[in-house]
Amino acid sequence: MSTVQSIVDDVRVEIDDTGSTRFSNDTAMILPLIKQAIRRANRICQRMSLHFAKKSAALTTVANQAYVSLPADFDIPIGLYRDDTHEKIAQRNEDIWERIESAAALDNWFLDLVNSRVQFNGTPTEAIALTLWYYPTVDPSAYTVASTMPWSGRLDDIISRYVAMRLQNIDEMNIQVDQQIMADMEASIVNTYQHLSPQILEGEGWL
Repeated sequence: MSTVQSIVDDVRVEIDDTGSTRFSNDTAMILPLIKQAIRRANRICQRMSLHFAKKSAALTTVANQAYVSLPADFDIPIGLYRDDTHEKIAQRNEDIWERIESAAALDNWFLDLVNSRVQFNGTPTEAIALTLWYYPTVDPSAYTVASTMPWSGRLDDIISRYVAMRLQNIDEMNIQVDQQIMADMEASIVNTYQHLSPQILEGEGWL
């Protein structure tokens, strides 16, 4: 697995600064831009539903308890499924949730972020295995140059190119160029990985 330092080294080659004459300190300018690139790349992956950014967790209901705790790294939900019936449990927003009058315990669920819970509309009477698909948190705020890059290095080249272009434009402070660099980053990620995510086609009745 690659480290942040390897990205720093690639960036220095890209901007012709292997001697650290323009940017003498890795952590003063280059590391913050790498962190920003990771945060932006993460949101692109989520927005485009890229498969490698997804994760699943096994949850189990507790008898006489109307909730289960979310995984510690939970960020954005994708879907919650019963392992026994393989059915998807409907996620509800607050408006529908508050107007549910009667339903089976696992017909609906609500995302209770305040308490880091999956809240059910009724109370399960037994332990039932569930699978939660979600996007995990990718928080590079505590990264150092020794930290491991996320996504098993899949976006390393795209991130290093993005950071290099940002550094090359740093003196000009041209916001339009920065916007184009961001657009190029998004296009690179999407063009490289979107084809790996299966496309869902809606059928028309029984074939």
